[in-house]
Amino acid sequence: MRKVVVFGAAGHTGKYITEKMKGEQDIELSVFVRNLAKFEGMDMSGVKIIKGDALNADDVKKAMEGQDVLLCSLEGDVLKMAQNIVSALDETSVKRIIWITGMGIHHEITGMRGVMLNMLAKKRPDYIEAADTIAASKADTTLLRCPGIKNGHNTKYFLTKEGEQPAHKDIERAGIAQCMLDMIRDEQLGVNESLGITN
Repeated sequence: MRKVVVFGAAGHTGKYITEKMKGEQDIELSVFVRNLAKFEGMDMSGVKIIKGDALNADDVKKAMEGQDVLLCSLEGDVLKMAQNIVSALDETSVKRIIWITGMGIHHEITGMRGVMLNMLAKKRPDYIEAADTIAASKADTTLLRCPGIKNGHNTKYFLTKEGEQPAHKDIERAGIAQCMLDMIRDEQLGVNESLGITN
């Protein structure tokens, strides 16, 4: 049984991740959220709900206590959130972090697509620094670099190592959730790597 906590569980992608994880018998699932009302209409039976703010270091530490794996689908001041997570690692049980970030953050995409992604990345340097902060931590980490994220139930996905050019341009949220589940079950899949993910 793996103890898994989702940060950003009430967001668009977070809800897909939550739905995927809560149906798995070998996962004990917790979700960390600010606004419980965002789960209205969702069956959250069997899921431990932890109310708190990822910008609050004490809340982050509390949410990470007793957990094995941390799945992150965060927005906003992600650098502060990443710093809080890394600071809590010494005092909590989390050993694995899977962090969703943007494709192109390391100028790894070539051609016109790379130019466009680089322009977007320059507008949010904090997203780059947040991903690098997680990757440099003591945990086993995976950066999932996502291109255009959209709703959808396609669970088939392709991973590319940093420097490899993806063949596709989008990823559906169900594919991200499936990839995270596969990484929980295969503890070596994606460990300490920055991976592009597309459908």
